[in-house]
Amino acid sequence: MEVSLKRTRETSDEPVYQSRKFKKVRQNEYDHPVDEEARDDEEDGDQPQPSQTLSQYGDMGANTPENGIVESVELKNFMCHQNLKIDFGEKINFVLGRNGSGKSAVMTGIVVGLGGSAAHTNRALSLKGLVKKGCPSATVTVRLRNSGCDPFRHDQFGKSVLVERKITADGGGQYRLKSHDGRTVSVKKEDLLHALDHFNIQVNNPVSLLNQDTSRNFLHSSKPGDKYKLFMKATQLEQLSMDYQLILEQRDTMTTTFHQKKEGLPELQREVVQWEEKFKNLTQLDRLAESKEDLVHEIAWAQVIGLERERDKMAREIAKMERGVPKYANKVEQCKLEVVKGETSIRGLEDDLNAVNQEAEELQKRQREVEEDLKKKKDARSKAKRDLHEIEHEIHGEERIRNELQNRLEEMQNMSMKPRENEQMRRRAQQELQNEVTQLQNDMADSQKQKTNLESNIDQTVEQLHQIQRNTECSKQQVDRCTRELSGLERNRGDKLQVYGDWMPRLVSAIDKERNFHKKPRGPLGRYLELRDPKWALAVEVVLGRGLLPAFCCHDQHDLQIVRRLMNTCCPREKPAIIKQTFRDQRYNIARARPQSDQSTFFDIVECRDPVVFNALIDQRGVESILMIERADVAKRVMHINTPHGAKEAFTQHGDQLFGGTNRLYSGRQDRARF
Repeated sequence: MEVSLKRTRETSDEPVYQSRKFKKVRQNEYDHPVDEEARDDEEDGDQPQPSQTLSQYGDMGANTPENGIVESVELKNFMCHQNLKIDFGEKINFVLGRNGSGKSAVMTGIVVGLGGSAAHTNRALSLKGLVKKGCPSATVTVRLRNSGCDPFRHDQFGKSVLVERKITADGGGQYRLKSHDGRTVSVKKEDLLHALDHFNIQVNNPVSLLNQDTSRNFLHSSKPGDKYKLFMKATQLEQLSMDYQLILEQRDTMTTTFHQKKEGLPELQREVVQWEEKFKNLTQLDRLAESKEDLVHEIAWAQVIGLERERDKMAREIAKMERGVPKYANKVEQCKLEVVKGETSIRGLEDDLNAVNQEAEELQKRQREVEEDLKKKKDARSKAKRDLHEIEHEIHGEERIRNELQNRLEEMQNMSMKPRENEQMRRRAQQELQNEVTQLQNDMADSQKQKTNLESNIDQTVEQLHQIQRNTECSKQQVDRCTRELSGLERNRGDKLQVYGDWMPRLVSAIDKERNFHKKPRGPLGRYLELRDPKWALAVEVVLGRGLLPAFCCHDQHDLQIVRRLMNTCCPREKPAIIKQTFRDQRYNIARARPQSDQSTFFDIVECRDPVVFNALIDQRGVESILMIERADVAKRVMHINTPHGAKEAFTQHGDQLFGGTNRLYSGRQDRARF
């Protein structure tokens, strides 16, 4: 029989035992007390099992141990036991059974369960040898009492500590320390060693746990050295000696290290001074960082206060506007009346314009006739000048003849003193001369009248010639302007931005290089638009106007100020408009706002891939409610007779504008597209 004895801290002066009757049986040269009742069970043919008939002793002493007592052990698939649990008594316990029934396995289970090695048990070379054959793992559970005045972590474990050790068939294992109610507290072996040390349980001490082999060697060994080794081991003097040698070695090592560290102490002290200085600097940096953070917060709140003031100002303006709404409503009514009058006037002006256009056509026709007549009159003028020159020449000749005749008349008058016979001749000659002078005077009057008529015709022809020259000069200037614009378009064919001005490429380049924007501005807006059909270029330009196409869009006031500064640098003259609008990455959903018509809308004609520009066109112009109709008569019929739901305006291909519910058409002021 094998006996497992648990060492207790308390002992009694006069222990009292209750024993059972045993008889000696000689087997394997050892005397083993055998329980006769167990012997009878063996004779009945039952499988050998260790007897769990534990002696329950009475009061063996005045004091009962309160902690560190093995209360029970449970073995599962351990050595020869499949499932065995033993609850021990308060004092001494005897485990009885035949050889091979598993008595030693119980003590081995206690040793292994409390952290002992397989080699110490002398039952196997490794832990996997303790697993029952054919089983994947074995489990040993030992319950230790944890009560009294000095318990081990009583708040965690309670009145008992359960030590569970699982051993796998491949030699692995795991510890679990559980509380009295089965709750896992720790899985570390260090905690188990602390508990054993607290309970003063020495698993590897043969005095505490003595197996058969160790006891047999001790009893039959005649060598004093072996007994001394056992004594050293039992009293742990051997362990103390090794610990002492280890302490001496560590002391020498620490002494050497101390001297080395002492030599390097001045350098370390200098480093400490340097690090203290760095620490002071870092502390100063931390204070500066905190001050910076406070200033950032102050700036943020200052911006908030500024925005709140701006909000309050806008609220006051809105309230003021709301108070003025009735007045403006009256003005709107007056404006509507004026609009009606204006539309009537426009219709009259349109009629006048048609008449002027017809008159212009007639004037053009008349101009061509005048030009032909002018050419004829130029020829006639040249001929008249030649005739005038000839007439003047003839007049000079007649005057010369008249002077000669006058001289002759004077001579005749001087000859009146001659005889009477010459009187008749003189009178006849005088009469002839008088007739010639009268004829010459008549011829001169006719020539003078003809000269006056020719000069009047020449003046009218010269005036018409000057008018034609002025018209020709205007036409030349218009041709030159068109030529310059055409040349500019040819030069700008490679750079679309120059269409908006020679300064636009510099402005866009400056915006691209700027890195202080919260979000990069968009502009000019026209560069983000593409026509699906070029014939709609004029209409799209009329819809957006020449102010919106070159405009820029900014995310906030900060970005707007930067763009304005760049414009002051790059734009020499008139600057494009700037729109402040919060940027969104998603387009507006305009499916419900689309006019319910078969006609094309603005975004059917124009493609815009940038969501920011897309949203800006909707917010600034409301293009989602504009129809694009090619012919004016179709546009009038669609917008006047049955205006589609959601359609507010319509534009024709030539830029004419119509509003919903009216039959009025407003002609575009442009005759061609610029951008």
